[in-house]
Amino acid sequence: MKKRYVYRSIVLFFTFVLVLGSCKTIPGKEDPNFLGDYPLQSLGAAHLNIVKRFSNTLLPRDVSFVFEPRLNSLKFHHKMMGDNIWIYLSKENRAEMRNAIHAYLEAFENGTLTPEGAKKKGSFGTSDVWMTWGIFGTAHEATPTLRYDYQFITPERPYFILATATKKAKTGENSPAIRIAVSPSQCKESLLLVLDEENLMLIIKELEADYNKFDDDDASGQKDGDTVQKDVSVEEKKSFEEF
Repeated sequence: MKKRYVYRSIVLFFTFVLVLGSCKTIPGKEDPNFLGDYPLQSLGAAHLNIVKRFSNTLLPRDVSFVFEPRLNSLKFHHKMMGDNIWIYLSKENRAEMRNAIHAYLEAFENGTLTPEGAKKKGSFGTSDVWMTWGIFGTAHEATPTLRYDYQFITPERPYFILATATKKAKTGENSPAIRIAVSPSQCKESLLLVLDEENLMLIIKELEADYNKFDDDDASGQKDGDTVQKDVSVEEKKSFEEF
């Protein structure tokens, strides 16, 4: 009886250790990416398109964006061939994408985009990103390279392209190869707006004010004696939420 009790105790101990080790560490205030213990923030969806590399047919897709304050991560989602695909952008990734978009827009306005140049992969740079995918959720994960390319859909319409090649996950599955096509107008009115760091920090400021609001007269919210100002104009908030 005593041996059975000791045996069960050992099994329970190691089970606890295994479960504890498998849990992901929740980022705390000491984490440089931690912006606050706030829920995920939906930033809406943009009406974009996907396109195959050797095709000029645009396939409409809604690409949704979600901001995660705990990790300072912006992730975007779309569906392709039954898979739900999420790509996660760190603050560094967002800066890389903004630079790529600005370079593309400058080249487009200067008329320097060419069919020959469109054959080059990573014309405007690359980012190492985290991708998750699955039919019902995020069952698989990999770290593909996100390329910033361009492709002529018509002779007069070179689109900005967000592309990844397949990459094998640790579990053996290949990640989806994606190609999201974004027009110059969509770059300005959707991507650059949702990638803007000032807009994202305004969200954090609003959340801090809302969660720390004490009474009806406390319009700005208080925390540790410091007043948090809500200085987001109606026009700024409306343009950000309805991109």
